[in-house]
Amino acid sequence: MAQAASTSPEQRVLVGLEHSELAFRVVEDGIRERDPHADEATVKRLLFERIELMRRMQNRALSEQ
Repeated sequence: MAQAASTSPEQRVLVGLEHSELAFRVVEDGIRERDPHADEATVKRLLFERIELMRRMQNRALSEQ
């Protein structure tokens, strides 16, 4: 937490983007592991479906607060 306070807003955005990219790669790897024969279009479609599901879950959780 102290490290976050000492970084610039630009650096925090970059770190957030790096974490998001890492998370997307992990999800893509999981999709490929589950379905090794999936083509790139299928992997991307499933990735976007999972992102949309997470967005809806987040919105629901925020609306319940």
